[in-house]
Amino acid sequence: MDNEPQFEGEEMKLPEDDSAETSEDTGNKKNSSALIIFLFVLLGIILAGMIYWYNTAFEAVPADTEITRPALENNNEPETDTATAQTDGFSAMSTSDEITALEADLESTNLEDLDAELLQIEAELVAE
Repeated sequence: MDNEPQFEGEEMKLPEDDSAETSEDTGNKKNSSALIIFLFVLLGIILAGMIYWYNTAFEAVPADTEITRPALENNNEPETDTATAQTDGFSAMSTSDEITALEADLESTNLEDLDAELLQIEAELVAE
């Protein structure tokens, strides 16, 4: 029942022909080191790209690009009289929060020309 090999008194020897195994080990080491170098270079390129993207995406907008409204004398908009009349009508609305007062304010609001005015504004923006 004792199937274990007996090595007592025998001398241990290394294999004589190990040249094939040695060349495979060095080949694997060369391949794995080349792969690691490639992965580090790839990681460096990705990190550099992310840093470049972050710097360009979150650039500060120059402060001198503020949009200012023209003064009343320089205002050449043709809708000034209409806009003034309509805004005066809005101030005549009730301050009550009763349903009947809200319905009356809603019915007095003129929304008939809203589409035409929006088309006119869009045409002016496209013309610029």
